[in-house]
Amino acid sequence: MAAEWSVVLLTCQRGGCVSAFQRELEARRLRGGLGPRPPPLLLAVEDPWARLGSGGATLNALLVAAEHLSARAGCTVVSSDVLREARILILHMGRDFSFDDCGRAFTCLPVEEPGAPAEALVCNLDSLLGTMTHRLCVGSPPGVWVCSTDMLLTVPLAPGIDWDGFQGVRVIAVPGSQVYARNHGVYLTDEQGLVCDIIYKGTEAQIQQCAGPDGTVPLVCGVVFFSSDAAEQLLATHVIPPLDACTYMGLDSGAPPIQLSLFFDIVLCMAGGMTEEDFVKGGGDASVRSARSVLWTALHTFPLSMACIPDASYDYMTTSASDHIRSLTLLPGSASHLRFCKTAHSHVDPCLLEDGSSVTNCLLEGAVRLAAGSVIQHCHLQGPLEIGPGCLLSGLTAGSSPALRGCPLRDIVLQGHHVRLHDLPCRVFTLTGRLDDWQSPAEEATYLNAPWAEFFLRTGIREGDLWDAETPRRSRCLLSARLFPVLHACEALGLEDVLWLLAPAAVAGKRLARWRAAWRMSWQELLPCLDKAAELGARRTLFFLQGQRKVRRVLLGRRDSSLLPLTRSAVHEGYHEAVLGTLDEVASTAGDAGIAARALACIADVLGCMARGEGGLRSGPAANREWAVAFGRLESGDITGGVRELAAERQKWMSRPALLLRAARHYEGAEQILIRQAVMSSCQFVTVGQAELPPLGHWVQVACPARLDLSGGWSDTPPITYEHGGAVVDVAVLVDGCRPIGARVRRINEPELRLVSLGGSPRSEAVVELVCRELEHLQDYCQPHAPGALLKAAFICTQVVQLPSQKPLQAQLREGFGGGFEVHTWSKLPHGSGLAGSPSSQWHGQCLAAPALPVLPAGTSSILAGAVMASLYRAAGKAASTESLIHAVLHLEQRLTTGGGWQDQVGGLVPGIKIGRSKAQLPLRVEVEKIPVPSGFTQTLNDHLLLVYTGKTRLARNLLQDVVRNWYARLPSAVQNADALVSNAEECAQALRQGNLPLVGECLDRYWQQKKCMAPGCEPRAVGRMMDVLRPYVYGQCLAGAGGGGFLYVLTKAPRQKEALHQILAKTEGLGNFSIHSIEVDTDGFSVEVVGCDQKDSAHPGEGRAV
Repeated sequence: MAAEWSVVLLTCQRGGCVSAFQRELEARRLRGGLGPRPPPLLLAVEDPWARLGSGGATLNALLVAAEHLSARAGCTVVSSDVLREARILILHMGRDFSFDDCGRAFTCLPVEEPGAPAEALVCNLDSLLGTMTHRLCVGSPPGVWVCSTDMLLTVPLAPGIDWDGFQGVRVIAVPGSQVYARNHGVYLTDEQGLVCDIIYKGTEAQIQQCAGPDGTVPLVCGVVFFSSDAAEQLLATHVIPPLDACTYMGLDSGAPPIQLSLFFDIVLCMAGGMTEEDFVKGGGDASVRSARSVLWTALHTFPLSMACIPDASYDYMTTSASDHIRSLTLLPGSASHLRFCKTAHSHVDPCLLEDGSSVTNCLLEGAVRLAAGSVIQHCHLQGPLEIGPGCLLSGLTAGSSPALRGCPLRDIVLQGHHVRLHDLPCRVFTLTGRLDDWQSPAEEATYLNAPWAEFFLRTGIREGDLWDAETPRRSRCLLSARLFPVLHACEALGLEDVLWLLAPAAVAGKRLARWRAAWRMSWQELLPCLDKAAELGARRTLFFLQGQRKVRRVLLGRRDSSLLPLTRSAVHEGYHEAVLGTLDEVASTAGDAGIAARALACIADVLGCMARGEGGLRSGPAANREWAVAFGRLESGDITGGVRELAAERQKWMSRPALLLRAARHYEGAEQILIRQAVMSSCQFVTVGQAELPPLGHWVQVACPARLDLSGGWSDTPPITYEHGGAVVDVAVLVDGCRPIGARVRRINEPELRLVSLGGSPRSEAVVELVCRELEHLQDYCQPHAPGALLKAAFICTQVVQLPSQKPLQAQLREGFGGGFEVHTWSKLPHGSGLAGSPSSQWHGQCLAAPALPVLPAGTSSILAGAVMASLYRAAGKAASTESLIHAVLHLEQRLTTGGGWQDQVGGLVPGIKIGRSKAQLPLRVEVEKIPVPSGFTQTLNDHLLLVYTGKTRLARNLLQDVVRNWYARLPSAVQNADALVSNAEECAQALRQGNLPLVGECLDRYWQQKKCMAPGCEPRAVGRMMDVLRPYVYGQCLAGAGGGGFLYVLTKAPRQKEALHQILAKTEGLGNFSIHSIEVDTDGFSVEVVGCDQKDSAHPGEGRAV
């Protein structure tokens, strides 16, 4: 669950950064960081006054939210009615932060979120948005949540807040120690959980009074909720002086400024232990007391309750460098939804980082060593460099690296800043010590971790260089010291102009004059000049620069890391051209077809993301002639030239979503060319010998069993099979007592090729006939939907016909074989059965109904291809082993451009029960191991296995394309599922060896879940209902093949349950035309026989013996 916001507002003190922060909010909407239903209104709101306070900022933000909601509701004035059902989140940026130019909200955390839809830096703002949206605010009624961003907050997944009957205002607290509470605020509550008082930096006795039975105290954590009623009353005060001065309307009306605290001026008035007199008198000047009086009248009657969240934690982000470094190098509490890591979004050698260090959004090239207790963020550095313990480095560019070499970096804070002086942008570097205090007087404080007097003595700098003579002694502190060079009249300034402050006296003397000649500013003076937009832009640029290194690292290292989240971010942020350039480079220079194919798939993902959900479906045809030159280069093996041509053509297709998607399809088409070339490496495992040439007119007939995939399917699919490795357990089966798939070939006198598709058996009449007399008639063999494509490809792959060739087809046939060939194919299995029994798609779907089963198939089949090739080899006087046929079918399907794996031909060509395996390597080789089972177990399987035809035709035209796309994207679910498929196949094989029927059933059920993960949507509703009905009667069940329809095979608990299951399903409504078929394990395998001239005398394909 997640809170669904109506408005999210981010308040900020300085007006120059509003547009930059608005952009950041919009970026989070695009990348899904604001929940499943992002708010319609995202607003960065400028505080009317520089020091408005959290209370004034809340009132102004509430007014802005109400005004926007009123406008959306069609109102012409602000109406409080719009707050009744609204859910508003106000986030306060708060004061400037010494260690991040963009404030505490945008302080980056050392976190990566692999499951996020888009890859991005994780800031404290993101952490708080996640906490508020997905944890703290879930289940709350309409109203206004207000949250500070000056703390790290962790909350358990179920905070346990009771909202039943809630009224008024509720503050959120976290348990903390009494020691920690001495410098923070705590709530004093009564037995009913109502707040009596808010105590800030109280005495030991006051804090002890707030403690619970476990000794902890409820800490003020900066989060408060106003019910709709309370929010309406608060909003009503914006027109009453002096509270009108808190809003932009008051500013525009000339009201004098006023500063209010959210907790001590607004929330406190509702505390049960507070009287009106004490509350009003507690204000500072007269205007604040007047404001408090108005607030008391408006709000004091609302009950103020507290919810203290067990196991939550709160860590205020102080101005102590030690505290900040600690917060970035220690793991957050177990309640956090984030997990800190040593390196986040960085290109770095992890071996050079000591435990307890942290690197975020960095590009560290060469030997950059980082000691424990040190943090580097937003830096591009080039080694060799040694960063000692206790350091914080931020915002340094590669040009800073030479100055850092040989510099003693230990316990220092070194930052590069983007500063804008009127219209002049410049870079300024600041240097402080980890132990320095910003505001302590110089006499009592340190600079660079040493007393100021020691610093003056070592460097020659005098107090007059840093502070004006009229500056009071107590005001002379690090915050106001003009230490940091900004401009020089004659020379460019750099990092060395502050690093010299670390140097020994002998070196420092040489730099002092240059330092004195520069115009310098204090940190206090720099703060208003910090260019937050430029800083955020620099972080983005560095993020995508290291992201490009990640692309190279992942692709060239063949890592199972997904680049799709980075792709989405690059498109959202406008960095897609840089990513496309990197992918082009990797594809063209890798020298490896597998790496290049994945790079092309990633380019297709970039183009698909650029379409932003418009332009149509991602899958579709990819044979436009404009891409033919690029495809031709790839087909010829010129990957570099092909990638170059693809990139040139791509530029013509970038103007609108529809063109982008068509370009993406063609990149996937290009990727398939490289996959084909990789898979065709299996040709080296095809060995063809010589055999006796059968007499002219004699048929060579092959009958094959169907196959059941018991586990591991999809792991045999290229490129998964050679990038990950595959394992599939298959069983060859007779369906209703026969081998349902077959082909026969004979030589004929005429020098031509006659291609015939029969209805459903070798005795059936011809449904479609095709005659090829010229080589031109075979040229479309690589187009799967062309007439006779599979059979044409079989003639070419068996080298019965040479294509291309200068010799005409008729001459080739006469010289090689004394005539032509006639081929017949058939299958008794229905279209989309999942049993790998479909005859070829070359007949344009003009197939008639078969007598045994409902509809003849129209999809390409690996088993049928194996039958055709086996009969064709034999009819041409050649001999090929089963292993050769398995690899020959792989080759054929790549030439046919249908893709596909190896499990079908292994299942149908190798008899009995077996497991096929392929290693994660090229050339692709399939090795088959027959699984020995206990005596009698084969018959047990025959008694317990049934086929249920679901009546649903599998309509999964783009299923394979989707699976390959997800694999190339290395979606975590796809990678984990590939692992699970292979391990489940090995478990299934072991269960079969043991003869453990229930365990085999468990593997089937697990396999079906894995299929659904790999190809979502493959379980039609009616099939799911059928499986639910059958579940009590079976050990396991699974749809054959890819799913989506076709055959369901079940492993029944009781033997011989065909009639019983038929009765059960017949009583179930809405299942359609199902049928149940018996199956037997085929322990003999496919049959090959040479029979006489008259085809009507041919043996039934289930009756013959191999010869």
